[in-house]
Amino acid sequence: MTPIIIGNATLFHADCMDLMHQYPDGHFDLAIVDPPYGINAPSMSMGQNLNRNDGFSRGESTAVKAKKGRLNSGSGKLKNRLLNTSDIDWDDEVPPPEYFAELFRVSKNQIIFGGNYFDLPPTRCVVCWDKCQPWENFSQWEMAWTSFDRPAALFSYSNTGGANSETKIHPTQKPIKLYEWVLMKFAKDGDLILDTHLGSGSIAVAANNLGFEIVASELKQSYFENAVKRIDSASKQTSFLVSHPISQIQEVLL
Repeated sequence: MTPIIIGNATLFHADCMDLMHQYPDGHFDLAIVDPPYGINAPSMSMGQNLNRNDGFSRGESTAVKAKKGRLNSGSGKLKNRLLNTSDIDWDDEVPPPEYFAELFRVSKNQIIFGGNYFDLPPTRCVVCWDKCQPWENFSQWEMAWTSFDRPAALFSYSNTGGANSETKIHPTQKPIKLYEWVLMKFAKDGDLILDTHLGSGSIAVAANNLGFEIVASELKQSYFENAVKRIDSASKQTSFLVSHPISQIQEVLL
């Protein structure tokens, strides 16, 4: 595997399992990952099938409903959303138990978005991302499981509109500000970060902004190419953040 290096980000177009196999135990200080949730998969890693209809309108995921036009009538704000026009294969995948075994092997601590979909150990430190979502058809907030023994934490930031003017290039794209907040709250100066599902590249942009070294992989070629372009473009923009240690930034912004 030959990586592309942009700033502090080492990016692999590769299967995350192949990538993790290359590293010894505890190589990464912190893994921050957003794996597929497998909402439409016939079975879940926790022995539960979310692709069902039990009277709570959960027979199909939001992505499938959007794709079929059930969340709009062919007009309005949702008509041209990326979720409607992109493929939704990611919605059918479930990370195998081997994925989590490798993730816990190569990293000392973990933050796993969508942790409520997976069979993970109990934790008191969950992260709630309040999306400030105006549409009730979409999730109002998202949970991340963490391995930290700390109080639960809340971050409120719009997933679309308002202060968030990021162009969407991925159907499950998360804001750069969200990842900056996560890094400032949970990572320490000098930590090596792992991301197994690069997606839109938001976490790599955040890591570069804050001076963290990150290793990330993305299997789908189109997502990888778009993320590389986005990370490269962002890395060329000068910022106050890149010239100050994370400890100083935390004092100013937290």
